[in-house]
Amino acid sequence: MDPRSGVILICGLGGLGQACLRTLIGFEAEIHCIDQRQPRWVDALLADQYGANLLIGDMRSPQVLRMGRAAEARAVLLLSHDSAINLEAALQVRLLNPKAQLVVRTNSRRNLERQLQQRLPGLATVDPSLLTAGVFANALRTDGTEAAFALGDELFRVRSRTVQRDSARDLFDLLGRRERLVQWVPAEGSPGGAPASQWWDLDDRPRSGDRLLCLELASTLETRPPRRHRLRAAMAPWLHRLDNLTEMVQRSVRRRDPLLLWGCGLLLLALIAGSSAFGSGSAMGGLLLTLALLKGEFLDSVGFLVEDNPMATDNLALAYLSLLYAVVGTFLTAWLVAVILDRLLAQRLGRRQPRPLPAGSQYVLLLEGGRLAERLASLLQLQKFKVVRVEPDGSGQAYTQLDQAQRALRRSSCQAVGVLGADLVDNLDMALELQERWPGVRLAVQAQSLADGAKLSGLFSDMQVINPLQVAADAVVATAFGERVRGVLRLAEDNLLLTDYRIEPGDTLVGLSLAAVSGGYGLIPLQVTPLGQRKPIVLPNLERVLQHGDALVVMADLQALLAVENGTLAPPRWQLEVRGCRRNCNGFEAQVLLARYLAQAPGEVGRYLETAAGPQRTKPIYQAPGRLLQQGLTRLGVECSLVAAAQTPA
Repeated sequence: MDPRSGVILICGLGGLGQACLRTLIGFEAEIHCIDQRQPRWVDALLADQYGANLLIGDMRSPQVLRMGRAAEARAVLLLSHDSAINLEAALQVRLLNPKAQLVVRTNSRRNLERQLQQRLPGLATVDPSLLTAGVFANALRTDGTEAAFALGDELFRVRSRTVQRDSARDLFDLLGRRERLVQWVPAEGSPGGAPASQWWDLDDRPRSGDRLLCLELASTLETRPPRRHRLRAAMAPWLHRLDNLTEMVQRSVRRRDPLLLWGCGLLLLALIAGSSAFGSGSAMGGLLLTLALLKGEFLDSVGFLVEDNPMATDNLALAYLSLLYAVVGTFLTAWLVAVILDRLLAQRLGRRQPRPLPAGSQYVLLLEGGRLAERLASLLQLQKFKVVRVEPDGSGQAYTQLDQAQRALRRSSCQAVGVLGADLVDNLDMALELQERWPGVRLAVQAQSLADGAKLSGLFSDMQVINPLQVAADAVVATAFGERVRGVLRLAEDNLLLTDYRIEPGDTLVGLSLAAVSGGYGLIPLQVTPLGQRKPIVLPNLERVLQHGDALVVMADLQALLAVENGTLAPPRWQLEVRGCRRNCNGFEAQVLLARYLAQAPGEVGRYLETAAGPQRTKPIYQAPGRLLQQGLTRLGVECSLVAAAQTPA
């Protein structure tokens, strides 16, 4: 059955529900809706197209669900703001329809959600704010890259490359083996298709002003160091502690806090003066007595210094100096105890003041946001950005007020601000105020009440207005069709989904090469984990064939994922024309190479090298593996070229 067809029931027509309706426009599916009250339609087109199929009632009621055709639906989306209502409705739907795909919106970390997802097949929970955290993270990036995301231990980046002059090389030659082209944006006109859809011709040459979005693997040996010998492994924890101590000292020096510098200077001066005054010719003895006095030990120290009457005229000055040192030491000890007690109580109560940043450092500021800000901070910190959060309730390691954060960070530089509150007007007010205070700072503003935040972004420079519900709609719809979406990226005004596949018998992907998956469905394979292996293969070779049990992670838009679900594979449009072999041709290696790329037995491809009767053409092949095959055969001494499948030999 076409994944676009069948009955789909959407329960809850808030911002996310209406965004999903907008995504489903043009699908052949029959859409029915349930809401507890008449929704406030964002778009009149949605009201005209789906208003007749709207049922007012409680989604937890079995009678209402039956009237909404939940018993025969292929997918049910439960998208109200209340997670408890969504979960209760999911149980009722499962009783009515054991086969429907259930998508449940959640905004909490309940153990029940995890248990239901494990025990009830076909049930998936989604949190729109967490699902779209990567979109906000990319909007706040200040390193010049378009996007970045992590898959396990690997970090990927999407970089924008602007062509300065007409290229003498085609797209295939411009890309490295560890790069994948995500989108080609011509200087004039619009792209010919969606990002990652492989719509371009690799034989074309970019012109001046064209922009290429290229995916690359950012992980290196620096981020993933190899395992050293046993002695180094045993010393690693101690070396790590030493590095932390060194970094703390360097950070204190770079910060150049006047109070800290004065305090260290006075302490050093007190130690030198005390060693001289109390040493009686022994510097070490004087240093030990000075440390004892600074600890608050007055009587024992004075008794050691002055064995007879301490109040004698000759000893009075020394006694007063000792008293001064002891008083200062008492205050110093009390201050240390207070600091330690504050740290212990803060750790016990879960409220700790954020650690100040080094002077001159750059940071990203996140205002409010709750779980979204928490997830966003972890993503940015994973990519080596310094993050400062402001939360009114002080949850986590965050400042409670913006003024408090600004005072603590007055010697640091803010590069980007994420305004993540729930109210659009308050967010814009805060964003414009910060933009006036810090000209040139990047801004990302959350706007859940807007149907299309991208249009508002055009009104303000250096500001992106992002509606997470609108961005998450593609992921929710893809999940309703059975996909396992782990994240969303937004590139060139389009949403790309990072999706997991587990290759099963009868799957539309089983037995296909990654070249067919990439060129036929229009997506980018990111990782393949073969059955029985734990370490994934990153940016795998296109000639690899998917087998039962393999795990695959791809980057694609919603249309490509639906094509995979439906099995609508675009046929290959190229053939390799073999014209002959040079004298130094390695026929055996050439035969093996042909067999690998064409997924045929070596004995079946030998005829392609027999060119006595004229040029021979292989079976159709996709362009990217065809160019790689042509490149490999040319190195082996085979004269060949890649031609269009409809073209006749010369």
